[in-house]
Amino acid sequence: MMKLKRIFLALTLLVGFGAFAQEGSDAERECLRMRFLAGEELKINNFAGASTYYLRGEKICGGYDKANYDRLIGSLRNTISEEKDEAKVKAYTDTLLAVYDRAEKATIVGAETYLLRAQYELSSTKPRHDVADNFFVKGMDAAGLKLDEAYVTLYYYNLLVMVNSVAADKKPAMKKRYISEYFRLSKLATDAKMSATTLETLNTYLNYVVKTCDDIVPELKGFMTTLPQDKEAKLSTVNNFIGLLESKNCESSKEYEMLIDTLIKINPGFQTMLVKARLMVSKKRYNEAMEVYRDAKPLAPDAAAQEDIEYEILKMQFAQGSYKAAYGTAMGISGKNKNEALKMAGQCVAQLANSCGTSTVDRKFNYYYASELYARAGVSGKYAGNFPTDGELFDNGYSKGQSVNLSCWGVNVTIR
Repeated sequence: MMKLKRIFLALTLLVGFGAFAQEGSDAERECLRMRFLAGEELKINNFAGASTYYLRGEKICGGYDKANYDRLIGSLRNTISEEKDEAKVKAYTDTLLAVYDRAEKATIVGAETYLLRAQYELSSTKPRHDVADNFFVKGMDAAGLKLDEAYVTLYYYNLLVMVNSVAADKKPAMKKRYISEYFRLSKLATDAKMSATTLETLNTYLNYVVKTCDDIVPELKGFMTTLPQDKEAKLSTVNNFIGLLESKNCESSKEYEMLIDTLIKINPGFQTMLVKARLMVSKKRYNEAMEVYRDAKPLAPDAAAQEDIEYEILKMQFAQGSYKAAYGTAMGISGKNKNEALKMAGQCVAQLANSCGTSTVDRKFNYYYASELYARAGVSGKYAGNFPTDGELFDNGYSKGQSVNLSCWGVNVTIR
């Protein structure tokens, strides 16, 4: 039965070839034969064999129409995907790229192939990264927001290779483009709702080139004027940029502050306000920081968070030398920060001791109170060396155990 089938197939081929022989020139008949044989190979999924016949036919036929170029390109792509030998994969890829070029010259294919050609270019025998880059740029422009996100990271990886391999005189311009493209691609990824992995990969690649704040800040400003309008997309982009600047220690830049302000406008809330306040503290703009903290206090999720804000305000008042105000704030703090607040209150009293009292011994009485505040916080003996001596007490008519009033603080202390 199998023998009869083979005989029938052979007769069919002979009949077919006889039909070819009856019409057209030798070249036309050979062109048809190559395409016929390629089709037979496709029937049994022998893509490599089909590719061979289609390539021969292309040469004999003097080129193909769209349908036949599609078959040739499809055969080569399937051959590449099935081939295990790396050297053969590269060789087939080189052939495919050459076919794409010929098909484009014949106006058979165009922009719809650019992204694929960029990808194949990178896996060819001798990758031409500049050629791949050109295909990526044109193909991505054509795809718009419908772009497969895999091409975003592949394109950026190719740029990374170019940055590292370009001639020294061209490196600054290439680096500038690389950074600029990071912001553009980040926005594209956000607008197109691509995965978080894509943004993470872009950040990873960026970090191979961008090492300092001075590298990144000049390119950021322009992109801050083109933030997405959608709230969630805008929030994601701003947070990404903030994280990027923080990773490069750019918190002192005006661009970082602008991003924080933008974040507050987009997503006003307790945590966002804390970020702004801490930024002001880092810049020693304490009055602004305290104002932000006070605005954040009503947004605090619980009493403990409100007390934390009060403690932060206390530290800034003390840093500014506003000891009277700091003392008042410290005495109102409870909870887990109470002991530290009491210590700071004691320091405030000690700092103002020389301005509280009419005589030297009166002023030294303040240290009794400062020591007492430390004792409440669990620290004994603080400021004991500043207490009045027995001689000073005797000379001024005071005795141990006597209670004296400290008008500056509205309290009484006992002479020790």
